[in-house]
Amino acid sequence: MFDNYTFGELLKLFAPLLIIELILIIICLRSIIKDQVNYLPKWAWALIVIFVNLLGAVIYLIIGRKRD
Repeated sequence: MFDNYTFGELLKLFAPLLIIELILIIICLRSIIKDQVNYLPKWAWALIVIFVNLLGAVIYLIIGRKRD
């Protein structure tokens, strides 16, 4: 599917997605440090957000955050 693209073209194609994912991870990590969390310790949520990429951040935002 991407056989005809050069590395530079692929980088231009996926750069916005990578930037959005990085911003989401930073927001989640900041929230983990600052706020209370549910179900798991803070270090476990941080590992999930970092290593499970987009899905980990979404899972944290849905079930991991403690709402006021």
